[in-house]
Formats: sequence, structure tokens, C-alpha cells
Amino acid sequence: MAAAKKNFFEYDWRLEGEKARFVVDLALYDVGANGDHPILAFVGCSSKKEGKELSSSDLRHISAFAAKCEKKLDLRLAGYIEKADIRQYYFYLSSKEEYSRLRELAEKQRGFSCRVGGKTEEDWSSYFRILYPDEAKYQTVRNEEQIEELYESGDSEAPRRLNLHLAFPGHGERTRFGEEALSEGFALGASDEFETGDLPCGLIVYRICALKKWDVDAVTIQAIRLAEKYGGKLLFWDCPIVPGRGR
Repeated sequence: MAAAKKNFFEYDWRLEGEKARFVVDLALYDVGANGDHPILAFVGCSSKKEGKELSSSDLRHISAFAAKCEKKLDLRLAGYIEKADIRQYYFYLSSKEEYSRLRELAEKQRGFSCRVGGKTEEDWSSYFRILYPDEAKYQTVRNEEQIEELYESGDSEAPRRLNLHLAFPGHGERTRFGEEALSEGFALGASDEFETGDLPCGLIVYRICALKKWDVDAVTIQAIRLAEKYGGKLLFWDCPIVPGRGR
């Protein structure tokens, strides 16, 4: 079977309370768990000095190792998660023999520490549950793009009202969302009715927020997760411009 063309997508997220960068091959979504590569291998690459942040040299060697694994083994690189001191790859392999060969390659590395673990995972749950971005994760990328556009137009990082425009399938869901949103620190704005679409009941909520990516991410993630409970979704956010201060 021909390998799927890679389509890497990067986003920022938190892992165990720490900032992390997630890189995932979106092209594997359509390949999915077809039974050809049922063995998941976790490969954690870090500096030989425990706790030391990965240098640019470390990352070059680690990337070269991953490329060698792809060349020599029957595997699929699903993606990786990178924190300051570790990059952990997720490989799906065709057999236990290929897993053994992967361990042998890892043991030969001298420039960095390489720890390998694995399990049978025929449903590729780690790819779909951990790596593949849901709506909240996609939104963090949109946030970064929108914030950069605002900065380029002269905006600053100063706190201001962040308006989140949401939509729901019915009035009851919108009302229940609004009640819970109030209890979680949002203020309620105007309601709206849309003539078309599956989510005809609109609502604006807002929160005072600095125009910094991690701050905006936290607010949008909270709003999306809460809206999902009531069948709703975040359409977009906007805010007033506060130029020239705090950046």
C-alpha cells in the first residue's frame, strides 16, 4: 500500500500543565486504523543530561533519527509532541518484529537519550484522541493568525473585551448554555436568530482578556467546551482595538 502524503499540522496545547507543541500528520485521518500497522510505539527523545532543554543541535539529530526510522522500517509517523526537554514521537508499526528493529535503532543513538515503549493499538486511539486536533485545538491556530493580524494593524496586548459569537440548535440549549456561562465567569451579550443552518440561535458572550495567545486560547477553549455540552459551537471572536499600549 502506498504511503499517504504527509500533511503536518502544528498547534500549541498544554500537556500536564506545561506548554507543548503538537505536530500531527492529518493525512493519516483518512487512512485510519486499517489493520496494516496495529503496533503503537512511543519514542521519547531527550538530552543525555536529564532535565536539560533540547538544543537546536539536539533537534537536528532527533529529526534525522526519525527520518532514518521512516526509511528503514515499515511504519507510519503519526506525529509528535514536543516540550522544552523532550520530543515524543508516535509511530504505528506493521509488526512486533518492526517494533524490535525500532528499539535496536534507538539503542544505537549516542547524541541523545531515546526511550521506547509500545502497545497494540489497532484502533489508533492515541492518534485520534491525543494528536488529531478537535475544534478547540484548531481554534488555537486561528487565534494566533487573528492576533497577528491585529498586531499588524496597530493593536497591543492590552486587556479588553473579547466577544465570542456562538450558535446553538435551539432556544433551550442557548438558555442553558448562558446560565452555565455566567457561572463560569462569562458575561452575556446580545442574542440573535439566523434564518438558515442547523444552529439558528446565536448568542454573544464576553470576557475581559489580554490580547496574548495563551490568554485568548484559554478563553476560547473554555467557551468551546461549554458550548459543545449544548450542541453549540464558537463561530468567531472579535474585540475592540486598543493601540499602542502593553506590547
